[in-house]
Amino acid sequence: MVMRVVILLMAFLFTATSSVFSKIHYTGKEKVSLINTIEGKNCFISYVQIKGYTYLLKQKKDYKKQLAVVRDALAAYIAKDLNIAHEIIVIEYKDKFLGKVKLWWPATLHTIAKGETVRKQRGSKYNALRLRQLWAKAQSFSEKGLTYLIISQLPWHRQLPQIVALDLITGNSDRHCGNLCYDPTTDTFCAIDMDDTFNKDLCLLACKKLKFMMNDDVMFTQEEIDALNHLKKTLKFLVHKHRPKDLIEKLYYFAKKAGFSKGNDLYNDRIRRKLIYYEKMIIQTNESAYQLISLLDKIIKHKSLKINQL
Repeated sequence: MVMRVVILLMAFLFTATSSVFSKIHYTGKEKVSLINTIEGKNCFISYVQIKGYTYLLKQKKDYKKQLAVVRDALAAYIAKDLNIAHEIIVIEYKDKFLGKVKLWWPATLHTIAKGETVRKQRGSKYNALRLRQLWAKAQSFSEKGLTYLIISQLPWHRQLPQIVALDLITGNSDRHCGNLCYDPTTDTFCAIDMDDTFNKDLCLLACKKLKFMMNDDVMFTQEEIDALNHLKKTLKFLVHKHRPKDLIEKLYYFAKKAGFSKGNDLYNDRIRRKLIYYEKMIIQTNESAYQLISLLDKIIKHKSLKINQL
């Protein structure tokens, strides 16, 4: 029954969008050619070529932020099912991969997103997108999490509800205009830089925000209701496809590849505690996602409900 639900949801989600993203052609045996390396504010970025394909290699500069490798890879693993993000693989800490600046630290190898970030596309209406579900940096409750502004922008493109659903499930509160790409040629978005994830429950916050809106008698347009329905179906697909047990196994798979396991120099008690916390957030977010799906279902059916009716 679960498999049937997943297949039906996949058919709905991908009816209008075929795959436009390339795959990573690297098994560890191929020759790697270094094109160039750039030092950014927070990370080292190298462009490399493998079997005629160009990829991006990323390493965090701060020793204490190396777990970003694991979070980024896990978020991209989930996003792959929605065809809205680039592919990422973890380059092992012990792999002397050409382009690594810190040879004994892990890295991530990324396919390169088509188009440009929406931040750079000044002439596009997508430059006005504000999908960031603020968490710690929010000035007030109204600015936090899933805002009405975000909901009002969901109808702009068929992939935006999927991107917001992905951010809800992964706890990504950093979806700014610099980590969302748009390609006008294929009319597709690509989510990038998803390492601020699995450390907060945005689904629970979204439930609180929606109830707050309903208490204020917020009325959604038909276009917004349709987009919220797409968001709900995407959430439903994700919680059915990616069970907490499976995600936690994948979390530790990526962690081991990155060198964050017992017996390795990169592993310590701080890392152990953080991985346990990510486990907790995966389980908690899954439970909250079901609450959010139920709430969205009521809103979609009635368009506007007062808090005492919910």
